[in-house]
Amino acid sequence: MKAPEDRRLRIELLRTRAGYERLALRRSACELIGAVQPEALVSQAGLGLRASGLRWVVSVLGLARRYPIMLSAGSALISGARKSNPYVRAGVAGLLIWRLLRGVRRT
Repeated sequence: MKAPEDRRLRIELLRTRAGYERLALRRSACELIGAVQPEALVSQAGLGLRASGLRWVVSVLGLARRYPIMLSAGSALISGARKSNPYVRAGVAGLLIWRLLRGVRRT
């Protein structure tokens, strides 16, 4: 009579173990999903850039994210699409410098 009880106990232990393994797999999948979110990937890239000595790239990207008009103005200034009118370029450069200095004073 001992064999059927041992068998039932073994089956219950295997079911419990399978439940724990499913729970661990679900938890690992949730952690993986969190790790591949864009925010997490950007954060890891920023840490890598800081470690490699390119802190200025991280600060420029942070400013561009905080002030999107600076990114737009900087790309217009660098692209030289408006070479025919130097006043536009000077105005864009002035706006960019003004926004940059205004942002530096606040932080």
